[in-house]
Amino acid sequence: MNTRDMVNIALKLAGLESDTVDTEIGCEGTDVHRVLAGIDISDTVMLAAKEMGYDCIAEHHGIMGKATHIGDQMLKDQMMLMYKFGVPINVAQKAIEKRAKQESQRMHSKNLNRQAEFAKLIGMPYIGLHTPADLIGQAIVQERMDKLNASSPFVTLQDVVDALNEFPEIKNALQDPAIRVGEPDSYAGRICVVYAGVTGGGANVYKTFFDYGVGTLVMMHMPEDDIKAVQEQNKGNVIIAGHMGSDSIGFNRVLDAWEAAGLEVTRTGGLVR
Repeated sequence: MNTRDMVNIALKLAGLESDTVDTEIGCEGTDVHRVLAGIDISDTVMLAAKEMGYDCIAEHHGIMGKATHIGDQMLKDQMMLMYKFGVPINVAQKAIEKRAKQESQRMHSKNLNRQAEFAKLIGMPYIGLHTPADLIGQAIVQERMDKLNASSPFVTLQDVVDALNEFPEIKNALQDPAIRVGEPDSYAGRICVVYAGVTGGGANVYKTFFDYGVGTLVMMHMPEDDIKAVQEQNKGNVIIAGHMGSDSIGFNRVLDAWEAAGLEVTRTGGLVR
């Protein structure tokens, strides 16, 4: 299998027709059999993989050259998620566009090709897969939250945490799900899972979700300033499902599909099973 085939499998699982700005083949490979995959892969691990006979690296958090347009990905994914949850498209666009521009500007200071250039130097095929895996994980967890909402109008935040722990990746991660805004017995209301969209959209995006009927946001992570802002808004709840566990849900589905297609995959670098 070649690296293009591998990426295409991931895109298909995510319901995408083309690469996202944070999906890239940093170093092409045409005869891949053994893959070392991780959420984060260092140069040292890449060298070790080369010595151990692996012939491809797949990294979730790989930074690629197209990431200067990361704001475009944020705008698209988070705007459309808000729209799906009942936010008028014009309101959703206004809510996210400032943060999206900030993220694109931030990327101008980054060494975006470091991993890919190192992979080329040592002759190691290298793939970065961010948004496709996040979209897959978001859809899977949202499906479980939708079933939970359908089971009762009085779902609590503790019920949400319990449902999250049904996923082995979350249950087995070092970081447990945490209620950051609300209490275990707080009613969840309508639950929205926000995994895709590169990074968090910020307090204004979260307020917009709450203003249009979302009661609880399930996120991978959220900075302290945003948590404080949501607490002060006093409109909705926030549950942090955990970064490594949440990332692993979608990425594992991609790796499972590669294995089903005949590749040997070893998981490392923060991946949870």
